[in-house]
Amino acid sequence: MSKVTSKISINGEVWNGSHLERLEYERNLFTLHQLKRRGVEIKDGDSVLSHDDIDYLSQDKAWEVSINTRAQCPGEKLVEIFDKSFERSDAMWRELAFSHDEPMRASYCYIEVTGVLLNDYMEMIRQVQVDERTGLATHPEHYFTVTNTGKDKINGIEAFGMYGTPPLIEVRFTDIAELGKQILADMDSEYPVRMAGRTFLRDGVTEVNCPFHQFKSTDNGFAVKTAVYWAENAPEEIVSGHSLHLAMEFYRDIKFAKKQN
Repeated sequence: MSKVTSKISINGEVWNGSHLERLEYERNLFTLHQLKRRGVEIKDGDSVLSHDDIDYLSQDKAWEVSINTRAQCPGEKLVEIFDKSFERSDAMWRELAFSHDEPMRASYCYIEVTGVLLNDYMEMIRQVQVDERTGLATHPEHYFTVTNTGKDKINGIEAFGMYGTPPLIEVRFTDIAELGKQILADMDSEYPVRMAGRTFLRDGVTEVNCPFHQFKSTDNGFAVKTAVYWAENAPEEIVSGHSLHLAMEFYRDIKFAKKQN
């Protein structure tokens, strides 16, 4: 295959890699401060970092420290330290009351990739989903992710749209037939490969959002229409912010694909 390139657009505006990497840098610093504020020891090698030390990390070092910190902090510990924050985020999502039968808002992001075949990309995604460290490396605000392949679901702590505090969630891989009419209306016949999920709070009942991504092969790569659907009254900060979250996440996936190419 040829050199791997990508073009990422949100509402017609192209976000270059340098823009997304700067945003990743800031969110890595934010995540480290969040964890330290909750009692997690932040270390660079053997050195324990203060809040001021965190702000002096370089972009590459911030990624390294962020991934290492999240990887070395067990999921059970993260659930414990975020417990009070979960109460507030859970209350917000219950009040928003997402439903497939009600009007929705959506975060969209469009990606064009050259130099990687769609089948190879999908296989790489499957590898990412079963490798926790790689999953943490796809976004600074994936506090932890665990795929239970036998149950077709992902458990994790993730901040949506860079807004508020992260909930503890369960994403269930979903048949397209289970999606609401508004989501199905966005289905594009030119994009025959589709991935859908339904995201629930830790109670397993309250639905938060619905990710729906559509893929098609191109002559020298593939294209993706990514979307996440929210309740109609979801804050604009979540809706617009999560478009950027999607851009950052897919940008990292593509960088990972470059290494595999």
